Amino acid sequence: MVSHYGNYNENKKLPLAAHIWGHRLRIGQHWIEYMLEFLGVLSGFGYRLGQGLPSNGEEPHYKTQYKIPNRLGLRRFVFYDERERTRDSRDSRAVAELRRHLAQIMPNASGMADEALVEQVRSLLRSFSAIEDERAWYAKTLFPVNEHFLLWEAMRKGATLNKYALNAEELSLDELDKDIEFRSRNFFARGGELYYLMLSAGSEHDPALRERIGQRLKYLLCEHNQALGNIAAKIDHVWTQLLTNSDTIISGTLGWLPDPTCPLYRQMAHDLDTFLHNDLDSLECLELLAHLIGFHIILYIYHRAHPASDPEGHASGSCLEACRPRLLVDLLGPQDGGVLRDQSMALLREQEDLQLRQGRQFILHKFATWFEEISDPKELHAHLIAQAHHHFNPGRAQNKQSYEQALNAIQGQAAAQSMGRDELIQRYSDAVFSALQQEFRQHFLGVHRKIGRAIGFIAPQRGPFMRFVLNDTLLKTLVMAILPNKESLLFGKFLERLYERYGIIVGPGEAHSSDLMERLRINQGYYADNRMALLERMQRAGLLTQYSDATALVRRGEA
Repeated sequence: MVSHYGNYNENKKLPLAAHIWGHRLRIGQHWIEYMLEFLGVLSGFGYRLGQGLPSNGEEPHYKTQYKIPNRLGLRRFVFYDERERTRDSRDSRAVAELRRHLAQIMPNASGMADEALVEQVRSLLRSFSAIEDERAWYAKTLFPVNEHFLLWEAMRKGATLNKYALNAEELSLDELDKDIEFRSRNFFARGGELYYLMLSAGSEHDPALRERIGQRLKYLLCEHNQALGNIAAKIDHVWTQLLTNSDTIISGTLGWLPDPTCPLYRQMAHDLDTFLHNDLDSLECLELLAHLIGFHIILYIYHRAHPASDPEGHASGSCLEACRPRLLVDLLGPQDGGVLRDQSMALLREQEDLQLRQGRQFILHKFATWFEEISDPKELHAHLIAQAHHHFNPGRAQNKQSYEQALNAIQGQAAAQSMGRDELIQRYSDAVFSALQQEFRQHFLGVHRKIGRAIGFIAPQRGPFMRFVLNDTLLKTLVMAILPNKESLLFGKFLERLYERYGIIVGPGEAHSSDLMERLRINQGYYADNRMALLERMQRAGLLTQYSDATALVRRGEA
Protein backbone atom coordinates (compact mmCIF):
# COMPACT_ATOMS: atom_id res chain seq x y z
CA MET A 1 0.00 0.00 0.00
CA VAL A 2 1.31 3.46 -0.95
CA SER A 3 2.11 5.75 1.98
CA HIS A 4 2.03 9.52 1.59
CA TYR A 5 4.31 12.30 2.82
CA GLY A 6 2.80 15.74 3.15
CA ASN A 7 -0.79 16.92 3.08
CA TYR A 8 -2.66 14.12 1.36
CA ASN A 9 -6.44 14.36 1.10
CA GLU A 10 -7.93 10.96 0.33
CA ASN A 11 -11.30 12.56 -0.42
CA LYS A 12 -9.97 14.77 -3.21
CA LYS A 13 -10.26 13.70 -6.84
CA LEU A 14 -6.88 13.77 -8.56
CA PRO A 15 -5.50 13.50 -12.08
CA LEU A 16 -4.06 10.07 -12.85
CA ALA A 17 -0.43 11.26 -12.80
CA ALA A 18 -0.80 12.70 -9.29
CA HIS A 19 -1.74 9.28 -7.91
CA ILE A 20 1.57 7.87 -9.15
CA TRP A 21 4.02 10.80 -9.00
CA GLY A 22 2.55 12.97 -6.25
CA HIS A 23 0.89 16.36 -6.27
CA ARG A 24 2.09 17.42 -8.76
CA LEU A 25 4.12 17.74 -11.97
CA ARG A 26 2.61 19.64 -14.92
CA ILE A 27 3.96 20.42 -18.36
CA GLY A 28 3.05 24.11 -18.01
CA GLN A 29 5.84 24.63 -15.48
CA HIS A 30 8.96 26.19 -17.03
CA TRP A 31 12.10 24.19 -16.26
CA ILE A 32 13.67 26.95 -14.17
CA GLU A 33 10.45 27.42 -12.18
CA TYR A 34 11.12 24.15 -10.40
CA MET A 35 14.13 25.84 -8.78
CA LEU A 36 12.32 29.15 -8.26
CA GLU A 37 9.35 27.49 -6.58
CA PHE A 38 11.58 25.24 -4.49
CA LEU A 39 13.67 28.18 -3.26
CA GLY A 40 10.53 30.19 -2.54
CA VAL A 41 9.10 27.34 -0.45
CA LEU A 42 12.43 26.79 1.33
CA SER A 43 12.81 30.49 2.20
CA GLY A 44 9.16 30.54 3.31
CA PHE A 45 10.00 27.79 5.79
CA GLY A 46 13.02 29.70 7.11
CA TYR A 47 15.47 27.55 5.09
CA ARG A 48 14.50 24.43 7.02
CA LEU A 49 13.65 21.10 5.44
CA GLY A 50 11.00 18.85 6.97
CA GLN A 51 8.49 21.65 7.62
CA GLY A 52 4.85 21.77 6.56
CA LEU A 53 4.05 18.16 7.47
CA PRO A 54 0.81 17.53 9.41
CA SER A 55 2.43 14.94 11.69
CA ASN A 56 5.09 17.31 13.05
CA GLY A 57 2.95 20.32 13.90
CA GLU A 58 3.63 20.20 17.66
CA GLU A 59 7.42 20.58 17.37
CA PRO A 60 8.84 23.88 18.74
CA HIS A 61 9.03 26.65 16.12
CA TYR A 62 7.50 24.31 13.56
CA LYS A 63 5.98 25.96 10.48
CA THR A 64 2.87 24.31 9.06
CA GLN A 65 2.76 26.76 6.13
CA TYR A 66 5.43 28.56 4.17
CA LYS A 67 5.11 32.34 4.13
CA ILE A 68 6.75 34.60 1.57
CA PRO A 69 6.32 38.26 0.51
CA ASN A 70 4.35 38.69 -2.71
CA ARG A 71 6.81 41.40 -3.90
CA LEU A 72 4.11 42.72 -6.21
CA GLY A 73 5.58 46.22 -6.24
CA LEU A 74 8.97 44.94 -7.37
CA ARG A 75 7.54 42.67 -10.06
CA ARG A 76 5.29 45.35 -11.53
CA PHE A 77 8.11 47.92 -11.48
CA VAL A 78 10.45 45.59 -13.38
CA PHE A 79 8.10 43.97 -15.89
CA TYR A 80 5.09 46.22 -16.51
CA ASP A 81 5.72 48.66 -19.38
CA GLU A 82 4.22 50.05 -22.57
CA ARG A 83 4.81 46.74 -24.36
CA GLU A 84 2.64 44.83 -21.87
CA ARG A 85 0.02 42.78 -23.72
CA THR A 86 -2.39 42.75 -20.76
CA ARG A 87 -2.30 46.47 -20.04
CA ASP A 88 -4.64 47.53 -17.27
CA SER A 89 -5.28 51.08 -16.08
CA ARG A 90 -4.88 49.93 -12.46
CA ASP A 91 -1.38 48.63 -13.13
CA SER A 92 -0.47 51.69 -15.18
CA ARG A 93 -1.42 53.94 -12.29
CA ALA A 94 0.34 51.71 -9.74
CA VAL A 95 3.60 51.83 -11.71
CA ALA A 96 3.34 55.59 -12.16
CA GLU A 97 2.80 56.12 -8.42
CA LEU A 98 5.68 53.84 -7.51
CA ARG A 99 8.07 55.46 -10.00
CA ARG A 100 7.13 58.93 -8.75
CA HIS A 101 7.97 57.99 -5.17
CA LEU A 102 11.15 56.19 -6.19
CA ALA A 103 12.32 59.24 -8.13
CA GLN A 104 11.99 61.30 -4.97
CA ILE A 105 14.37 59.02 -3.07
CA MET A 106 16.79 58.81 -6.02
CA PRO A 107 17.75 62.48 -6.55
CA ASN A 108 20.27 63.68 -9.13
CA ALA A 109 23.29 65.85 -8.34
CA SER A 110 21.04 68.90 -8.05
CA GLY A 111 18.79 67.21 -5.52
CA MET A 112 15.92 66.88 -7.97
CA ALA A 113 13.89 63.71 -8.55
CA ASP A 114 15.69 61.69 -11.18
CA GLU A 115 13.41 59.69 -13.52
CA ALA A 116 16.39 58.67 -15.64
CA LEU A 117 18.03 57.01 -12.65
CA VAL A 118 14.81 55.14 -11.87
CA GLU A 119 14.74 53.81 -15.44
CA GLN A 120 18.40 52.74 -15.21
CA VAL A 121 17.64 50.82 -12.02
CA ARG A 122 14.70 49.15 -13.75
CA SER A 123 16.89 48.18 -16.71
CA LEU A 124 19.50 46.76 -14.35
CA LEU A 125 16.96 44.58 -12.55
CA ARG A 126 15.28 43.51 -15.77
CA SER A 127 18.62 42.23 -17.05
CA PHE A 128 18.19 39.45 -14.45
CA SER A 129 14.93 38.30 -16.03
CA ALA A 130 14.60 34.52 -15.82
CA ILE A 131 11.36 33.98 -17.75
CA GLU A 132 9.74 36.24 -20.35
CA ASP A 133 8.20 33.67 -22.76
CA GLU A 134 5.24 35.71 -24.06
CA ARG A 135 3.84 36.03 -20.56
CA ALA A 136 2.00 38.83 -18.85
CA TRP A 137 3.99 40.95 -16.39
CA TYR A 138 2.62 39.09 -13.37
CA ALA A 139 3.91 35.73 -14.67
CA LYS A 140 7.44 36.91 -15.48
CA THR A 141 10.13 36.44 -12.90
CA LEU A 142 13.72 37.19 -11.92
CA PHE A 143 16.74 34.94 -11.63
CA PRO A 144 17.23 34.56 -7.84
CA VAL A 145 20.63 36.22 -7.44
CA ASN A 146 19.45 37.26 -3.98
CA GLU A 147 16.57 36.25 -1.72
CA HIS A 148 14.80 39.54 -2.48
CA PHE A 149 14.61 38.52 -6.16
CA LEU A 150 12.35 35.54 -5.38
CA LEU A 151 8.97 36.21 -6.99
CA TRP A 152 5.93 33.99 -6.52
CA GLU A 153 3.42 33.32 -9.29
CA ALA A 154 0.68 35.94 -9.58
CA MET A 155 -2.45 36.25 -11.72
CA ARG A 156 -4.75 39.22 -12.34
CA LYS A 157 -8.23 37.76 -12.66
CA GLY A 158 -9.80 38.36 -16.05
CA ALA A 159 -6.77 40.22 -17.38
CA THR A 160 -6.77 38.39 -20.71
CA LEU A 161 -10.55 38.52 -21.16
CA ASN A 162 -11.83 41.93 -20.12
CA LYS A 163 -10.45 45.44 -20.19
CA TYR A 164 -10.88 47.27 -16.88
CA ALA A 165 -13.58 49.85 -17.62
CA LEU A 166 -13.66 51.99 -14.45
CA ASN A 167 -11.49 55.01 -13.71
CA ALA A 168 -8.37 53.77 -11.91
CA GLU A 169 -7.60 57.33 -10.76
CA GLU A 170 -10.58 57.13 -8.41
CA LEU A 171 -9.32 53.99 -6.66
CA SER A 172 -7.20 53.85 -3.53
CA LEU A 173 -3.73 52.38 -3.95
CA ASP A 174 -4.86 49.28 -2.05
CA GLU A 175 -7.65 48.74 -4.58
CA LEU A 176 -5.13 48.71 -7.44
CA ASP A 177 -3.88 45.35 -6.19
CA LYS A 178 -7.33 43.81 -5.86
CA ASP A 179 -8.12 40.84 -8.11
CA ILE A 180 -4.49 39.73 -8.13
CA GLU A 181 -4.18 36.28 -6.61
CA PHE A 182 -1.23 34.01 -5.93
CA ARG A 183 -2.66 30.49 -5.79
CA SER A 184 -3.76 29.81 -9.37
CA ARG A 185 -0.90 27.30 -9.91
CA ASN A 186 -0.66 27.94 -13.64
CA PHE A 187 3.13 28.15 -13.64
CA PHE A 188 4.21 27.25 -10.11
CA ALA A 189 2.37 23.96 -10.50
CA ARG A 190 3.84 22.42 -7.28
CA GLY A 191 6.88 20.82 -8.92
CA GLY A 192 9.12 22.88 -6.64
CA GLU A 193 7.02 21.83 -3.65
CA LEU A 194 7.48 18.20 -4.66
CA TYR A 195 11.25 18.70 -4.77
CA TYR A 196 11.15 20.23 -1.28
CA LEU A 197 9.25 17.13 -0.10
CA MET A 198 11.76 14.81 -1.81
CA LEU A 199 14.67 16.43 0.01
CA SER A 200 12.73 16.47 3.29
CA ALA A 201 11.89 12.77 2.96
CA GLY A 202 15.46 11.96 1.95
CA SER A 203 16.89 13.69 5.02
CA GLU A 204 14.18 12.55 7.45
CA HIS A 205 16.60 10.69 9.72
CA ASP A 206 19.66 12.87 9.12
CA PRO A 207 19.26 16.26 10.85
CA ALA A 208 22.86 17.22 10.06
CA LEU A 209 22.22 16.72 6.34
CA ARG A 210 19.07 18.83 6.57
CA GLU A 211 20.92 21.58 8.37
CA ARG A 212 23.77 21.66 5.83
CA ILE A 213 21.46 21.86 2.82
CA GLY A 214 19.28 24.56 4.37
CA GLN A 215 22.18 26.70 5.57
CA ARG A 216 24.15 26.43 2.33
CA LEU A 217 21.15 27.50 0.29
CA LYS A 218 20.47 30.33 2.73
CA TYR A 219 24.07 31.47 2.35
CA LEU A 220 23.76 31.29 -1.44
CA LEU A 221 20.64 33.48 -1.48
CA CYS A 222 21.27 35.85 1.41
CA GLU A 223 25.02 36.48 1.54
CA HIS A 224 25.66 37.08 -2.16
CA ASN A 225 24.73 40.09 -4.32
CA GLN A 226 23.50 42.00 -1.28
CA ALA A 227 23.63 45.39 -3.02
CA LEU A 228 21.24 44.12 -5.69
CA GLY A 229 19.06 42.54 -3.02
CA ASN A 230 18.91 45.82 -1.10
CA ILE A 231 17.81 47.70 -4.22
CA ALA A 232 15.05 45.16 -4.90
CA ALA A 233 13.94 45.20 -1.25
CA LYS A 234 13.83 49.01 -1.19
CA ILE A 235 11.68 49.19 -4.31
CA ASP A 236 9.18 46.71 -2.94
CA HIS A 237 9.23 48.38 0.47
CA VAL A 238 8.31 51.74 -1.08
CA TRP A 239 5.20 50.20 -2.64
CA THR A 240 4.28 48.34 0.53
CA GLN A 241 4.53 51.57 2.54
CA LEU A 242 2.09 53.27 0.17
CA LEU A 243 -0.56 50.68 1.01
CA THR A 244 -2.70 50.83 4.14
CA ASN A 245 -4.59 47.57 4.49
CA SER A 246 -3.21 45.09 1.96
CA ASP A 247 -1.72 41.81 3.11
CA THR A 248 1.58 41.37 1.26
CA ILE A 249 2.39 37.88 2.60
CA ILE A 250 1.53 34.70 0.71
CA SER A 251 0.84 31.56 2.74
CA GLY A 252 1.10 28.13 1.18
CA THR A 253 0.43 24.52 2.17
CA LEU A 254 2.50 21.69 0.74
CA GLY A 255 1.11 18.98 -1.48
CA TRP A 256 2.22 15.38 -0.99
CA LEU A 257 4.74 12.80 -2.12
CA PRO A 258 4.29 9.00 -2.43
CA ASP A 259 6.47 6.37 -0.71
CA PRO A 260 8.57 8.68 1.51
CA THR A 261 11.08 5.99 2.51
CA CYS A 262 12.20 5.48 -1.11
CA PRO A 263 16.04 5.64 -1.13
CA LEU A 264 15.99 7.74 -4.31
CA TYR A 265 15.09 10.73 -2.11
CA ARG A 266 18.15 10.11 0.07
CA GLN A 267 20.31 9.93 -3.03
CA MET A 268 18.91 13.27 -4.21
CA ALA A 269 19.59 14.89 -0.84
CA HIS A 270 23.18 13.59 -0.85
CA ASP A 271 23.64 14.77 -4.45
CA LEU A 272 22.54 18.27 -3.48
CA ASP A 273 24.65 18.28 -0.32
CA THR A 274 27.77 17.30 -2.29
CA PHE A 275 26.98 19.80 -5.04
CA LEU A 276 26.47 22.75 -2.67
CA HIS A 277 29.94 22.30 -1.15
CA ASN A 278 31.57 24.20 -4.02
CA ASP A 279 33.70 27.22 -4.87
CA LEU A 280 31.56 28.45 -7.75
CA ASP A 281 30.47 32.00 -8.40
CA SER A 282 26.93 32.37 -7.02
CA LEU A 283 25.35 32.90 -10.45
CA GLU A 284 26.95 29.77 -11.91
CA CYS A 285 26.00 27.84 -8.79
CA LEU A 286 22.35 28.82 -9.26
CA GLU A 287 22.46 27.91 -12.95
CA LEU A 288 23.87 24.47 -12.18
CA LEU A 289 21.43 24.04 -9.28
CA ALA A 290 18.54 24.53 -11.72
CA HIS A 291 20.05 21.83 -13.93
CA LEU A 292 20.45 19.44 -10.99
CA ILE A 293 16.85 19.92 -9.86
CA GLY A 294 15.57 19.37 -13.40
CA PHE A 295 17.67 16.22 -13.75
CA HIS A 296 16.40 14.90 -10.41
CA ILE A 297 12.79 15.47 -11.50
CA ILE A 298 13.38 13.46 -14.70
CA LEU A 299 15.07 10.68 -12.74
CA TYR A 300 12.13 10.61 -10.32
CA ILE A 301 9.63 10.27 -13.19
CA TYR A 302 11.57 7.37 -14.70
CA HIS A 303 12.06 5.71 -11.31
CA ARG A 304 8.34 5.54 -10.57
CA ALA A 305 7.46 4.60 -14.15
CA HIS A 306 9.66 1.50 -14.03
CA PRO A 307 7.72 -1.81 -14.19
CA ALA A 308 9.40 -2.90 -10.93
CA SER A 309 8.16 0.18 -9.06
CA ASP A 310 5.97 -0.86 -6.12
CA PRO A 311 5.49 0.27 -2.51
CA GLU A 312 7.30 -2.74 -1.07
CA GLY A 313 10.41 -2.11 -3.16
CA HIS A 314 10.45 1.58 -2.28
CA ALA A 315 10.08 0.74 1.41
CA SER A 316 12.81 -1.94 1.43
CA GLY A 317 15.29 0.08 -0.60
CA SER A 318 15.61 -2.51 -3.36
CA CYS A 319 14.13 -0.05 -5.87
CA LEU A 320 17.43 1.76 -6.48
CA GLU A 321 18.67 -1.27 -8.38
CA ALA A 322 15.35 -2.78 -9.46
CA CYS A 323 14.02 0.50 -10.90
CA ARG A 324 17.27 1.75 -12.42
CA PRO A 325 16.47 3.13 -15.89
CA ARG A 326 18.50 2.42 -19.04
CA LEU A 327 19.50 5.82 -20.41
CA LEU A 328 21.89 5.38 -23.32
CA VAL A 329 23.62 8.71 -23.94
CA ASP A 330 24.57 9.39 -27.57
CA LEU A 331 27.87 11.29 -27.74
CA LEU A 332 28.76 10.32 -31.31
CA GLY A 333 25.87 11.81 -33.26
CA PRO A 334 26.25 10.87 -36.95
CA GLN A 335 29.88 9.73 -36.54
CA ASP A 336 28.90 6.06 -36.20
CA GLY A 337 26.23 6.20 -38.87
CA GLY A 338 23.61 6.96 -36.24
CA VAL A 339 23.74 3.50 -34.65
CA LEU A 340 23.82 4.68 -31.02
CA ARG A 341 21.60 7.63 -31.83
CA ASP A 342 18.85 5.31 -33.06
CA GLN A 343 19.07 3.12 -29.96
CA SER A 344 19.09 6.14 -27.66
CA MET A 345 15.97 7.39 -29.43
CA ALA A 346 14.29 4.02 -28.92
CA LEU A 347 15.16 3.99 -25.21
CA LEU A 348 13.76 7.51 -24.81
CA ARG A 349 10.50 6.41 -26.43
CA GLU A 350 10.52 3.41 -24.11
CA GLN A 351 10.58 5.72 -21.08
CA GLU A 352 7.46 7.42 -22.39
CA ASP A 353 5.76 4.07 -23.02
CA LEU A 354 6.58 3.02 -19.45
CA GLN A 355 4.84 6.10 -18.08
CA LEU A 356 1.71 5.27 -20.05
CA ARG A 357 1.93 1.64 -18.98
CA GLN A 358 2.30 2.68 -15.35
CA GLY A 359 -0.89 4.70 -15.67
CA ARG A 360 -2.74 1.69 -17.07
CA GLN A 361 -1.37 -0.64 -14.40
CA PHE A 362 -2.28 1.74 -11.59
CA ILE A 363 -5.91 1.81 -12.71
CA LEU A 364 -5.98 -1.96 -13.21
CA HIS A 365 -4.60 -2.50 -9.70
CA LYS A 366 -7.18 -0.13 -8.22
CA PHE A 367 -10.10 -1.94 -9.82
CA ALA A 368 -8.73 -5.33 -8.73
CA THR A 369 -8.56 -4.02 -5.16
CA TRP A 370 -12.05 -2.52 -5.27
CA PHE A 371 -13.44 -5.75 -6.73
CA GLU A 372 -12.29 -7.70 -3.67
CA GLU A 373 -13.95 -5.23 -1.28
CA ILE A 374 -17.50 -6.31 -2.23
CA SER A 375 -18.96 -9.77 -1.71
CA ASP A 376 -22.51 -9.04 -2.92
CA PRO A 377 -22.63 -9.16 -6.76
CA LYS A 378 -25.65 -6.84 -6.75
CA GLU A 379 -23.57 -4.06 -5.20
CA LEU A 380 -20.42 -4.64 -7.25
CA HIS A 381 -20.99 -2.31 -10.20
CA ALA A 382 -22.26 0.54 -8.06
CA HIS A 383 -19.19 0.16 -5.84
CA LEU A 384 -16.72 0.12 -8.75
CA ILE A 385 -18.30 3.14 -10.40
CA ALA A 386 -18.46 5.06 -7.11
CA GLN A 387 -14.79 4.37 -6.39
CA ALA A 388 -13.77 5.45 -9.89
CA HIS A 389 -15.68 8.71 -9.48
CA HIS A 390 -14.19 9.21 -6.02
CA HIS A 391 -10.55 8.74 -7.03
CA PHE A 392 -10.12 10.05 -10.56
CA ASN A 393 -10.65 13.47 -12.07
CA PRO A 394 -11.14 13.17 -15.84
CA GLY A 395 -10.76 16.92 -16.33
CA ARG A 396 -12.98 18.75 -18.78
CA ALA A 397 -16.76 18.38 -18.90
CA GLN A 398 -16.59 16.54 -22.23
CA ASN A 399 -14.21 13.98 -20.72
CA LYS A 400 -16.45 13.58 -17.67
CA GLN A 401 -19.47 12.88 -19.85
CA SER A 402 -17.71 10.19 -21.92
CA TYR A 403 -16.24 8.81 -18.69
CA GLU A 404 -19.65 8.29 -17.11
CA GLN A 405 -21.14 6.89 -20.31
CA ALA A 406 -18.34 4.32 -20.64
CA LEU A 407 -18.70 3.14 -17.03
CA ASN A 408 -22.47 2.82 -17.30
CA ALA A 409 -22.16 0.95 -20.61
CA ILE A 410 -19.91 -1.68 -19.00
CA GLN A 411 -22.49 -2.31 -16.31
CA GLY A 412 -25.08 -3.05 -18.99
CA GLN A 413 -22.71 -5.25 -21.00
CA ALA A 414 -21.72 -7.22 -17.92
CA ALA A 415 -25.33 -8.02 -17.12
CA ALA A 416 -25.96 -9.22 -20.68
CA GLN A 417 -22.74 -11.21 -21.18
CA SER A 418 -22.03 -12.66 -17.72
CA MET A 419 -18.46 -11.38 -17.63
CA GLY A 420 -15.91 -13.06 -15.40
CA ARG A 421 -13.83 -11.25 -12.80
CA ASP A 422 -10.73 -10.62 -14.91
CA GLU A 423 -12.65 -9.46 -17.96
CA LEU A 424 -14.79 -7.14 -15.87
CA ILE A 425 -11.75 -5.57 -14.19
CA GLN A 426 -10.04 -5.17 -17.57
CA ARG A 427 -13.12 -3.57 -19.14
CA TYR A 428 -13.51 -1.04 -16.35
CA SER A 429 -9.78 -0.28 -16.35
CA ASP A 430 -9.69 0.25 -20.11
CA ALA A 431 -12.71 2.55 -19.97
CA VAL A 432 -11.24 4.69 -17.20
CA PHE A 433 -7.81 4.91 -18.82
CA SER A 434 -9.42 5.85 -22.14
CA ALA A 435 -11.22 8.72 -20.40
CA LEU A 436 -8.15 9.86 -18.45
CA GLN A 437 -5.39 9.46 -21.00
CA GLN A 438 -6.05 12.73 -22.86
CA GLU A 439 -5.45 14.74 -19.69
CA PHE A 440 -2.46 12.51 -18.85
CA ARG A 441 -0.87 12.99 -22.26
CA GLN A 442 -1.61 16.70 -22.44
CA HIS A 443 -0.51 17.77 -18.97
CA PHE A 444 2.02 15.19 -17.76
CA LEU A 445 3.54 12.91 -20.38
CA GLY A 446 5.71 15.62 -21.95
CA VAL A 447 7.20 16.87 -18.66
CA HIS A 448 10.37 14.78 -18.93
CA ARG A 449 10.97 15.89 -22.53
CA LYS A 450 10.42 19.57 -21.75
CA ILE A 451 12.83 19.56 -18.81
CA GLY A 452 15.31 17.25 -20.57
CA ARG A 453 15.61 19.53 -23.57
CA ALA A 454 16.05 22.59 -21.37
CA ILE A 455 18.87 21.11 -19.27
CA GLY A 456 20.72 19.44 -22.13
CA PHE A 457 19.78 15.84 -21.36
CA ILE A 458 17.53 15.39 -24.40
CA ALA A 459 18.27 16.72 -27.89
CA PRO A 460 17.48 18.34 -30.20
CA GLN A 461 15.66 21.36 -28.80
CA ARG A 462 13.10 21.10 -31.60
CA GLY A 463 12.28 18.54 -34.21
CA PRO A 464 12.55 14.76 -34.49
CA PHE A 465 15.28 12.28 -33.52
CA MET A 466 14.99 12.99 -29.79
CA ARG A 467 17.61 11.09 -27.84
CA PHE A 468 19.58 11.22 -24.59
CA VAL A 469 22.66 13.46 -24.62
CA LEU A 470 24.87 15.25 -22.07
CA ASN A 471 25.70 18.91 -22.68
CA ASP A 472 28.66 20.51 -20.92
CA THR A 473 26.58 22.32 -18.27
CA LEU A 474 24.71 19.20 -17.21
CA LEU A 475 27.93 17.19 -17.32
CA LYS A 476 29.60 19.63 -14.93
CA THR A 477 26.50 19.54 -12.70
CA LEU A 478 26.64 15.75 -12.42
CA VAL A 479 30.39 15.77 -11.75
CA MET A 480 29.78 18.16 -8.86
CA ALA A 481 26.90 16.05 -7.51
CA ILE A 482 28.97 12.85 -7.58
CA LEU A 483 32.44 14.09 -6.69
CA PRO A 484 33.13 15.78 -3.32
CA ASN A 485 34.98 19.10 -3.37
CA LYS A 486 38.76 18.88 -3.94
CA GLU A 487 38.59 15.16 -4.76
CA SER A 488 39.25 13.29 -8.00
CA LEU A 489 38.00 10.02 -9.48
CA LEU A 490 39.23 7.67 -12.17
CA PHE A 491 37.26 8.15 -15.39
CA GLY A 492 36.15 4.50 -15.40
CA LYS A 493 34.86 4.80 -11.83
CA PHE A 494 33.02 7.99 -12.78
CA LEU A 495 31.20 6.13 -15.56
CA GLU A 496 30.27 3.40 -13.08
CA ARG A 497 28.84 6.02 -10.72
CA LEU A 498 26.81 7.58 -13.56
CA TYR A 499 25.25 4.20 -14.24
CA GLU A 500 24.76 3.05 -10.66
CA ARG A 501 23.21 6.32 -9.47
CA TYR A 502 21.30 7.46 -12.54
CA GLY A 503 21.15 4.64 -15.10
CA ILE A 504 23.28 6.62 -17.58
CA ILE A 505 25.01 4.30 -20.05
CA VAL A 506 28.08 5.51 -21.96
CA GLY A 507 30.71 2.81 -22.52
CA PRO A 508 30.90 -0.98 -22.91
CA GLY A 509 31.18 -1.57 -19.14
CA GLU A 510 27.85 0.08 -18.41
CA ALA A 511 26.28 -1.55 -21.48
CA HIS A 512 27.25 -4.96 -20.07
CA SER A 513 26.08 -4.10 -16.53
CA SER A 514 22.68 -2.99 -17.80
CA ASP A 515 22.28 -6.00 -20.15
CA LEU A 516 22.01 -3.51 -22.99
CA MET A 517 24.89 -5.18 -24.82
CA GLU A 518 22.95 -8.43 -24.93
CA ARG A 519 19.59 -6.82 -25.58
CA LEU A 520 20.56 -4.51 -28.46
CA ARG A 521 23.28 -6.67 -30.04
CA ILE A 522 25.41 -3.64 -30.98
CA ASN A 523 29.12 -4.11 -31.55
CA GLN A 524 31.13 -3.22 -28.44
CA GLY A 525 33.26 -0.86 -30.51
CA TYR A 526 30.41 1.65 -30.76
CA TYR A 527 30.23 1.90 -26.98
CA ALA A 528 34.02 2.23 -26.77
CA ASP A 529 33.91 5.14 -29.25
CA ASN A 530 31.10 6.69 -27.22
CA ARG A 531 33.27 6.40 -24.09
CA MET A 532 36.20 8.07 -25.82
CA ALA A 533 33.96 10.89 -27.07
CA LEU A 534 32.90 11.63 -23.50
CA LEU A 535 36.50 11.55 -22.26
CA GLU A 536 37.53 14.07 -24.91
CA ARG A 537 34.49 16.25 -24.16
CA MET A 538 35.29 16.31 -20.43
CA GLN A 539 38.93 17.08 -21.18
CA ARG A 540 37.94 20.12 -23.29
CA ALA A 541 35.53 21.25 -20.57
CA GLY A 542 38.27 21.15 -17.92
CA LEU A 543 36.58 18.30 -16.04
CA LEU A 544 39.23 15.65 -16.73
CA THR A 545 43.01 15.34 -16.88
CA GLN A 546 44.53 12.48 -18.87
CA TYR A 547 47.92 11.33 -17.60
CA SER A 548 48.31 8.31 -19.88
CA ASP A 549 46.26 5.99 -22.06
CA ALA A 550 45.34 4.06 -18.92
CA THR A 551 44.89 6.90 -16.42
CA ALA A 552 42.45 9.80 -16.59
CA LEU A 553 41.12 11.61 -13.52
CA VAL A 554 37.82 13.44 -13.28
CA ARG A 555 37.85 16.71 -11.33
CA ARG A 556 35.25 19.37 -10.71
CA GLY A 557 36.91 21.99 -12.90
CA GLU A 558 36.20 24.89 -10.53
CA ALA A 559 38.31 27.98 -11.05
